[in-house]
Amino acid sequence: MKTVLHVSSPHPDDQNHAAVNTLNLIGDEAVYSEGDDVVVLANGAGVRMFVDTTAAHPEMIERLADRGVALRACRNALYGMGATDDDLLPGVSGVPSGSGELARLQDDGFGYIKAP
Repeated sequence: MKTVLHVSSPHPDDQNHAAVNTLNLIGDEAVYSEGDDVVVLANGAGVRMFVDTTAAHPEMIERLADRGVALRACRNALYGMGATDDDLLPGVSGVPSGSGELARLQDDGFGYIKAP
């Protein structure tokens, strides 16, 4: 299974909801197996969930990273808010373009889930 969850909402409750949905997905043994690829990609104002000074629920991000979920943040959105890769929480990596990363992942066969 290969799945990308897309987060663009600026609202901390929506970002938390996306993190909980991801934890639920990887906890569902009926669909998730060790070694499956799961990515949470944030762009737009959603990147705030991955920035250490604005993240509402950094402990959730840490849990995702610890479980092997790939966490990616759009650098265009980061730069727009005056942040860089250095401001990202541990386990989060920057990608040049959120839209480009979504297109690449879907071209690689990832299923798409729009998280709040």
